[in-house]
Amino acid sequence: MMIVDPEFDAQHPLAGRGVYLLDDHEVVRRGLRQLLESGGLSVAGESGSALDAVRRIPALRPELVIIGDVLPDGSGAGVCRAIAAAAPDIRCVLMTGDAGEAVLIDAILAGAWGCLSKVDDSSEQLRLIRRALAGHTAYSARFRDVVVAPISPFEPQRPDEKLLTLTKQEMVVAIGVGRGLSNRQIAREMFLAEKTVKNMVSTILMKLGMARRTQAAVLIAKALNPSEDPADLGYRFGRFPDLISEVTAALLNCISESGTVPPTNEARARDAVRLADALAATRTGLKVTRPLPGQGR
Repeated sequence: MMIVDPEFDAQHPLAGRGVYLLDDHEVVRRGLRQLLESGGLSVAGESGSALDAVRRIPALRPELVIIGDVLPDGSGAGVCRAIAAAAPDIRCVLMTGDAGEAVLIDAILAGAWGCLSKVDDSSEQLRLIRRALAGHTAYSARFRDVVVAPISPFEPQRPDEKLLTLTKQEMVVAIGVGRGLSNRQIAREMFLAEKTVKNMVSTILMKLGMARRTQAAVLIAKALNPSEDPADLGYRFGRFPDLISEVTAALLNCISESGTVPPTNEARARDAVRLADALAATRTGLKVTRPLPGQGR
């Protein structure tokens, strides 16, 4: 049984321009389509290509666009930025299987109105979709848990340290993934059956806590070509840990559901600027003071 938020139902009838779905997995789009239609919402269109969606969406002018965070020809955040530039009145929310801080930060700085989790049940996803349609920000509660969680000394603290959980053979396969090789190419190099490599890739993704091969490829490629800047690993690993609290506060402010009135575009822009400045401070040690959107100079 799905939970319906009466406040949003009463103030925002379900008839409208509809919701556009962008994800490269047909099964994901089908599930979202069924969820929306069962809740009385209409689907304005769908596609699995970022380039196709960026062309179609401004013309269709849906009320909301739900975007997969990783696409074969682009990123969800990139599509969100493109739509915001072409049609600022169209709201976008990202949908991800990775409830990490990096995904959350990308969504906020790209101008997204929210970020759904594929792990949440359908009633929670529908609740957040209704929030976004009503003009409120809509972030899965899983992100708040990640933002406030301390770094455990018993878990790998650097993303690339997760690679140490792989066996030697899995590491060889992982390196192939990081090089952009297909399962067939990796199988040929290792003299293994392609199915064996496919199963090992699934195991690698599970150990790394990732849902997509492309996510793992980025992590592995960075591990093979490490950056000299520890800040590239995330704001928690910057040189000025005493400034982390400001980033945490900025993130919590962006994803809060405490407001009863939908935020204005100016207010959301101010929140994003505050987050961007806090992130910059963790890398430079300098707190930035600059006019915020909507404020006088």
